[in-house]
Amino acid sequence: MGRLKGTGPKPPSDLTTHRAIETVRQIQHLMLLCSLLPPDGRLQEVLRLALSLHEEPLLARVTPVTDLHPQATKEWLESFWIRDGISAEEEELIAWQNDKSNMDAAIAEIRNAERQLGIRLATELVE
Repeated sequence: MGRLKGTGPKPPSDLTTHRAIETVRQIQHLMLLCSLLPPDGRLQEVLRLALSLHEEPLLARVTPVTDLHPQATKEWLESFWIRDGISAEEEELIAWQNDKSNMDAAIAEIRNAERQLGIRLATELVE
């Protein structure tokens, strides 16, 4: 199998000196996690829906989360979706996640990918 020019292992270096290396690794982990999802799976379906949304209307409503307790994050998420004037695409995302079979399948798919990688997609507050 041929390699693309400029790819392959990078020379050893002190990764702590690289700007934004943790963010680079987050992006790489997310790419790898997504690549392990079934192509016809429920999670890939909803991620495609989410990626197709225009960010500007949502950006106008975004406020940073301040508490990661499950009830607090539920209320924070609902503040984006439970309001007048949301788009048909946003309504489709709401309907998708309210379908238990969709969510159950997505949970199984992401857990399987996380087990294969040995890492978990995690949420934490930014400083």
